[in-house]
Amino acid sequence: MIFIALFLIVSIDMDDFETAFAAVSTTFNNVGPGLGAFGPITTFAEMSKLSKFVLTIAMLLGRLEIFPMLLLLYPSTYRKLRNK
Repeated sequence: MIFIALFLIVSIDMDDFETAFAAVSTTFNNVGPGLGAFGPITTFAEMSKLSKFVLTIAMLLGRLEIFPMLLLLYPSTYRKLRNK
C-alpha cells in the first residue's frame, strides 16, 4: 500500500508509467539504477521538489524499514527519554 501511494504521488509529475514506477521501485527497494529516464547514467535532478521529497521518504522507508520510522515519529519514545 505504501509503494502504491508513493507511486501515485510521483506519477503526478511524470509523463511515463515506466519511469515513475522505476523511480519509486529503485528508491523504495534499494535496487540501484532504474529504467526509462532514470537509468544508470542519469540522475533524479530533473524531478520536481515534491517528487524528490517523496523519493527521499521512500528511501528512508526502504532502508530503515517501517517500524523504526514509526518509532522515530511516535511521541512516547521521547517522553521516556525525557523522564530519565
